[in-house]
Order: sequence, then structure tokens, then C-alpha cells
Amino acid sequence: MQSDDYAYYSLGLSLDAQLVHYMGWSGRIVTNTISSYLLNLLPHTGYEILNSAVFVLLIYFVCIMPAPLDVKWSGRKIFTLLLIFSLYWIANPALGETSFWIVGSTNYLWTSMFVAGYFVYLFRALDKNSGLTGSLTSGVLGFFAGCSNENTSVVVVLITIFMVVAEKNKRILLWGVVGSIIGAAVLIFSPGNKSRSNSFSEWKSLSLWEKFDLHFYDRFPNIMSSYWQVYLVIIISLLAVSMISNPNKKQLLYGTVFFVGAILANAAFVASPYVPDRAANGALVLLLMSLSFILSVIFGADTARLKMLYAALVSSFVLVYFVPSYYFFSDAVNSMWAQSKIKEALILEAKSKGLKQVEVPSYYSTRLLKPSDGLSTFDNSAIDLYYGMEKISYKSSRFDFAGIELLPKIDVDLLVDDNVSIKSIYAYDDGLGKNSKLLFEVAGNINNSFAGGAALYVHVFLKDGIYVNRDTAAEALVIQGANFTFSELGVDYSDIQRIELGMYRGKETISSFVINDPAFTPAD
Repeated sequence: MQSDDYAYYSLGLSLDAQLVHYMGWSGRIVTNTISSYLLNLLPHTGYEILNSAVFVLLIYFVCIMPAPLDVKWSGRKIFTLLLIFSLYWIANPALGETSFWIVGSTNYLWTSMFVAGYFVYLFRALDKNSGLTGSLTSGVLGFFAGCSNENTSVVVVLITIFMVVAEKNKRILLWGVVGSIIGAAVLIFSPGNKSRSNSFSEWKSLSLWEKFDLHFYDRFPNIMSSYWQVYLVIIISLLAVSMISNPNKKQLLYGTVFFVGAILANAAFVASPYVPDRAANGALVLLLMSLSFILSVIFGADTARLKMLYAALVSSFVLVYFVPSYYFFSDAVNSMWAQSKIKEALILEAKSKGLKQVEVPSYYSTRLLKPSDGLSTFDNSAIDLYYGMEKISYKSSRFDFAGIELLPKIDVDLLVDDNVSIKSIYAYDDGLGKNSKLLFEVAGNINNSFAGGAALYVHVFLKDGIYVNRDTAAEALVIQGANFTFSELGVDYSDIQRIELGMYRGKETISSFVINDPAFTPAD
């Protein structure tokens, strides 16, 4: 678990607790309840599997949405599925927070799935005579789609109303309108939303024009520009459509409707005092729905050469971003999982000793293709209650403290100060040589030396004659019983000819050592 997971776990299975939360903090009664129940009823593996299934369902629903309007859809579903999935991944405004964090997923991934599933149902029901069961189903699905996110709920209602005007099967669509309006009202007009908005006193003091100015000339352009990969694919797609002699106009109509819906979803944030990156996920999904309809036009046409050329061009572009993004993100998730185990071990060790307070390192995020892709690293104070501690505090970490034992290293035994010695030096980077550092495993309390005005001098001489000064007094972290401090390196460790290091205080040299031709040995 991470971040707000601990807070929603603490709500337990109590509906009274959910009601109190609804009245005092958040109108997302559906997603809040799902979060609490998942965290309390399922083991970690269980809710991760379920969350993955929802991820797949979302992509699948977006892809099959145009199917009822085009009988040729089934012949090209694989490419559409892969493209929509890849674009959701690379253009996501906050991939880790929206799709791989339980509370974040229920608020953004699950709600997007509800919206997509609702519209899939409506499109499939357009040419059917729906009885009471079908109408009630439309109303229930509409409620879940409307009670999703504050901004997308409005768009769900508007698009459903558009369908009522444009389509013949009014009954099932009207039930959808009623359900989505009720869901949106439950969400938007909740006492909790009003209560939370009162905490943004500075924003509430702005005039209507100032709020408009803040949103549409500052926040809105940044949000909309984050989907540039999707825009580029849509432009390429429309160029392909222009080469088709008789494109399906109804597909293009709904492609336009959902594109406008994405714009309106982000425009609706004008009424929001704060817009985190993850909140833009709903508009991304609406854009992908728009693209899905356009893809249906392209692959429904009898132009084999055009389809092959289009698929090759778009795939080449997307893969350039997807492959490194997937690699870096997977590595970051594995690192965060290992870090969480280390932090938990430190907490449980302190608890076993009868301590009520403990200090642990904060999460360190390794390299990502986009910084916003990372998982939530907010340290929610509800973790104290979860572990039964009075206070869990956090010390900033400037390196990935999981898997240090796997790094290339040299073993040394250098007494740098009284009762302080360096045992090993590790060559560290965040991948592909980025953000390289030297990590020093220390025996003794080197932080006392630093607090007394001492510093560790680290002079690195490279094989090409370049010298870099990497002196440090970075506070050491306790990781699995060992102390680690670090020095920025900024070069490839294999280029090092020698390292001169020791301790000094002011102009006084406390210790001095030279390591010639350091042979960093990779871990087995």
C-alpha cells in the first residue's frame, strides 16, 4: 500500500465511516467505498489482479465502442487494442497514480471503465427494443458513469443528451440521462466537496474573471498539451480518412462528439480550486474514444494498402515512446515495491523493540520517461495508525536504496574519523548511466561527524586526465542495518583512474586515502 491507501484502509467496511467521509470530504461515494473494500477484503495480489482486469476492460470497452455502428470491426480489433493501450500508456498525465495505485486507480481507472462501459451499452442498445430491464440497466450504468469524476460526469450527461437528440431509441437513452444526472448530482453537490473547497480560501477569494483567467490561460493549455501523442495520431488518422472515398459519417460524428467532450471535461476544471495531473485522465480516455471511432472508419474501408501504411507509420511512432516508457516504469515499480518492503521492515523492527516512533527513508523514484509517470509518494499520516505507531517520520532519500547489494562495488576498510570507517564503495546510477553516484557503506555514526562540521572529500580522477571534486556531507541513511551516504559522480565509474578521499574539518585534514585503479566488481 502507499499514500492514501492507508487512509481508506482505516475506513474499514463501515458504511457509517463512508457516509462521514462523504459528508465531510469527498463526494466520490462509489470509488471511496470500492477503495476501502478492496484494501480490507483482498490481499495485495488479489486487488492487483482485479485492478489489472479493470485496466484491460477499459481498453477493451474503448476499442469495441464503435462496433455496433460498423459490422467490419471484428477484423481489426487487435491493432486497435494495442494502439489504444499504448497511447493510454505514453500519453497518460500520471500513469502510476491513475492506474497502478489502488486508491488512485479506483478514482480514475475504474471510473473511466464505468464511463466506457456505459457508452458501450448505449451504442449496443441503439437498434434494439429495450424493455424495463434494459432501461433500468441503462439507468444504473448511467449512475455509475455520472458518479465518476466531477469533470467527466458533466460530459457524460451532455453526450447522453446528444444521443437522445441524434438517435431513435429514446427510451433507453432517457433512462441513461436520468441515471447519469442523479450520479453527477450525488457527486458534485455532496456536502464533502463543499467542505473540502472551503480549505482553498485563496482560490475562493478570486473573482469569476480571475478564476477564468487562472484556468484557461494557465492550467488549461498545460493540461491539453499533455496529450500531444494522441493529437498526432488523430491528425495522421484524419489524413488517412481523407483518402477514403466514402467514410462512415456516423463514426466521424461520434469521433467529433467525444473529442469535444474531452475539451469540455478539462474546461470544467474552471470550477476546481486545484487540478492535479491525474485529474486529466478522464479527458485522455475521451480522446481515445474519439480516436477509436476514427480508427473504425479507416479499418472499415476497402483500402488494404492505406491500412498497412497507416498501421506501419503509427506503430513506428508509438513504439519509439512506449518501449522506453514501459522499461523505465517497470523498473521504477519494482524498485518502489522493494523500497516499501525495506521501509516496512524498519517499522516492524522498531515496533518489535517497543518503540513508538521511527524514522524511515522516503520513497525514491528512479528514472521515468515522464516525471509524472511515477507512483504516488505522498506519506499519509494514516500509516501511523496502520502500524500502531505514534509517529513515523521520513528522511529524504537521494538514491534508490533497494538492491544496493546488487551494485558494482569495491570493498575497502578506511578509518576516516574516530570510530567511523568506510567499508565499501558502490557505483550507482538510475539506469543508462543517468544520475550516477558513489554510495559509501559506513560503519559508525558518520552523521555525528557531519554535524560537527566535518565533510568527506571525494576527488575523482578520470583516465582522460579530467579531475572532478565530489566532496559530500550528505546525511547517511540506515538501510537494513547499514549506514549509507553518497557523493554525486556524474561520470561513468569505469572511466575512473583513482579516487582520493578522506575527512576534513575546515582546514584540518582528519584522514586521507588513495584508491588507484578501483576495480568495481559487478554483483554475481
